[in-house]
Formats: sequence, C-alpha cells, structure tokens
Amino acid sequence: MRGFVAALGAVLVGGVIAAAASVPVQAKENDEFSAGQWNGYSYTDDKNGQFVDCEIWASNSDKVQLGIAVPKDYSLQLWLYSKAWNLPANQSYPISYWIDRNQQHRGRAETNSEKYVLIEVEQDQNVYDELKAGGAVTFRTQNDDYVFDLSGSSAALSRLLNCVDGYSKAASANPFGDDGGGTDNSQQQSNNQQQDTSQQPDNSQQGGGFEGASQGGSSSTAMTAFTLTADQVRQFLIDVTGAKPSMISVDEKTDSNGVFYYSLKTPLGDGQFWQEKLDNQVFDDVVQSYVNGYKKDCTGTFEPTAHEPVSGAKGRLATGTAACASSKYQDNGPEFMSYAFTESDGVVSFYMTFVGGNAAKAKSDGLGKLIAKRSEEMIQ
Repeated sequence: MRGFVAALGAVLVGGVIAAAASVPVQAKENDEFSAGQWNGYSYTDDKNGQFVDCEIWASNSDKVQLGIAVPKDYSLQLWLYSKAWNLPANQSYPISYWIDRNQQHRGRAETNSEKYVLIEVEQDQNVYDELKAGGAVTFRTQNDDYVFDLSGSSAALSRLLNCVDGYSKAASANPFGDDGGGTDNSQQQSNNQQQDTSQQPDNSQQGGGFEGASQGGSSSTAMTAFTLTADQVRQFLIDVTGAKPSMISVDEKTDSNGVFYYSLKTPLGDGQFWQEKLDNQVFDDVVQSYVNGYKKDCTGTFEPTAHEPVSGAKGRLATGTAACASSKYQDNGPEFMSYAFTESDGVVSFYMTFVGGNAAKAKSDGLGKLIAKRSEEMIQ
C-alpha cells in the first residue's frame, strides 16, 4: 500500500505490540476483538478522526510479532516487530516469505522505526487466501528465519475484514454519492455527452493498456450502447473473483475523446470495461482494432496471442493476451494485458485487464483468465 505508507508513515504499529511500545501520537488505538492467539485493533487519525486501518497481531516463540493490516483501500500489509531489534531508520532489505508449501513471495522489508518493518504485499488476494487457510508462515531474512503459527487465522482474518468494512462504511458521510445530489445520474450522463469533448478529463491512463473504444472507431456516444450498469459489472467481478463486495470497485470514467467506460479494481488486478454497438462493423475487425491500438501505445517488444474464438447459443467470444516490453501506462515498464470480447444481440462487451510495472508481475494475468472462462460459460 504505497500511498498509505507515504502519507502516514509510522502511525500503525504502536500499541498493538502489547506493552512493548507506546501508541504514536498521530493515531488512536481501539481494541476490537480477540480470536484465539490473535488480537484485533483499529486505528484512527488523531488529527482528523478518520479511519486508518484494522490490524491483527500474534507472537511466535522467539517473541517476534506478526501483524496483518488492512487499511481503508483494502490493500494488505504485513508487519514484523521485535523489542530486541535495533534497526536503522528508512532502510529497505530483501525478504521472502511463504505459507505452508505454497509459492515463495519476495518483497522488501522497510524500516520506519528501530523495532519494526513493513512488508508491502503485491499479490494481496493470493496471500490473504493462503494466510487464511494456512498452518504456518515463514519469513526469511539474510540471517534468520521467523516462523509463525497461523492457528485461528481464518476466523481472525474474517473479523479483520468485517472491522474494515464497518469503519469504511461509517466514514461515508454521503452514502448516495459525491456529486452534490442535484442531478440524477442518467441526466448527468446525458449532459456530459453534450459537452465539448476537448474539455473532458483524460482518464485513459488510469487503466493501463489503450484508450478503448476510441481506438475502435466508436463515437463519443458509445455509452448509449451500454446494457450493463456499474452494479451489474461489479456483481460479475464478485462472482468471478470470489472476493468480498467491499473489495471490488467499478467507477465510471471518460477517455480523452469523451467516451465512457468503467474502471475496475479488484484484489486480483485492475482493468476496464466497455460496450459498443456492432452496427455494420465486423466483430473480428473490432477486436483487432483494439489490439492494434494497444500496440501503438507499446514500445519495444510486443507479443500478442489470440485464442481460438468461441461461439455459443447466446453469442460469440474472442479472447487473447498481449505482452508489452515497455508500456507508457506502467512508467515505461513491462505490462501484460488480457482481453475478452463478447458479442450478443448486436452489442460488443469488452473486458480488458492488466498487470505490470516489473518483469515478475508482467508474466500472467489471473483476473483475465477468470473473466475469459466465465465469459465463455455465459455465451453457451
């Protein structure tokens, strides 16, 4: 959770270390629950009273403590603490960890105090699931291994997410939206489409990949073809990922041409969703135009893979992937993109997902595979 660390620094660990440390003045600690060996806490910012995160903590036989934290953006953090440590501030060290016989995860242990380190988790959902079902987690540093019993972690992690859910919902002062409430959404959408597109915000780079419908030749009124609401797309992603509803977000955006699309965020990855009318276009040409648009945004090696198209009683499906060696959406780092185009009743629905930023992450896209599989089931 990079932004959280930059903004709040050392407000987290404080009093969760039993009597070993005092709560930092920036954060207020609240006891929440106990679940077996795990103690649960919530934190609020003393300056503004805003919710910071919920955490669970447990110790091992070496008196080193493991903290699992979920802040309000539903990312996942791991913390290690020992009263015996004397760590230099603001240093970063390589660390690896694994749960039972699962894959080894690699990361960086960042020191913000002489007593504790923060480990940011890249594969949030995978690590969360492994911790919840695991028997033990091992952290390997340059000189030591630290092993923690995960007994009771399933119940403790469930209560941890309930804690975050409760505080996040309570923090919303306006449950109906953030636009002032003067205009209903459909009217606002219509007004937006009538505006000069030169004044529309360019949100296309929030997605990674390419500018979607504008590359396929669609007009700026493509949103009128949408047959799925944001809530329906969100429910689809909940079903696909198995994640809690609170961990999925679907937000309406516009690209630089004023075309509407949905920006997707899930624990397994991010993406975009578009719809447009097929009209007189050829379905295969629409798919290829999107891939060509993405290729234009890629520098260096571009490796597309088109899977065998599928036809069913309810429509047609085209899926594939593309690996880009240097993407502008990843700060010129590598990116791996997956796409799933479905055509049904003259409307093309398009899911695009992406991962990247470094070579290790830009190798596969688990979310894209799940969407492709579910899309195939839906057209049969």
